Amino acid sequence: MLLIQRIHRAQEVNLLHIRRRLIGTCVLGLGFLCTSGCSTEYFVDKGHVDWVSGISFEIKPPYLNEKKAFKLRGESLSPWQLQQISEAMPFIAAFTHAQLGNAVSPDVALTLNFKGRKIRELHNLNKETFLAVKTIQNWQITEQHIQFTTDYFYSGPDAHFVYVRDNYLFSRQNQKWVFEKHATAESEGVLVCQKNSKAWLVCAPIK
Repeated sequence: MLLIQRIHRAQEVNLLHIRRRLIGTCVLGLGFLCTSGCSTEYFVDKGHVDWVSGISFEIKPPYLNEKKAFKLRGESLSPWQLQQISEAMPFIAAFTHAQLGNAVSPDVALTLNFKGRKIRELHNLNKETFLAVKTIQNWQITEQHIQFTTDYFYSGPDAHFVYVRDNYLFSRQNQKWVFEKHATAESEGVLVCQKNSKAWLVCAPIK
């Protein structure tokens, strides 16, 4: 009888060890899957297609951050005007990316040679200062022209963000939208920004 009890206990111990090994294997397997797949599957933003008044906008790489900055709602734009912006979005996004000058891709390097104001030169920013785009907005659309303003920001000497704005006018040329000129002789310059009742940051030129 005692021998049988010992055999049962030994079997229970063996089963416990087997279960622990199985659980450990499952945990390691899940960890491996996450390290190899979760980072790309769940943490890399692959973009999306946005629909505004029935018009589709591919908010996807390349220039994902620049495309996300397009303000398409709340500006009383007709479906026809939105369609114009949708067609111009890749060209405006590439142009904006080149304007930032943080890490210029070879396919947009030529964009830097346009005859216009460069934000870094206007505000004496060195190469180490990271410049980002906040909002592309204030759209004015005709059949051959798209006019808009772009709000940029960078970290100032006191570690506070500085917001600046400039204006652009694009024209349609050979089935492409290209920068033609600035809408006004001078940029709007430095902005003052405050949070509204919805906690959104609203910026306006300093008067």
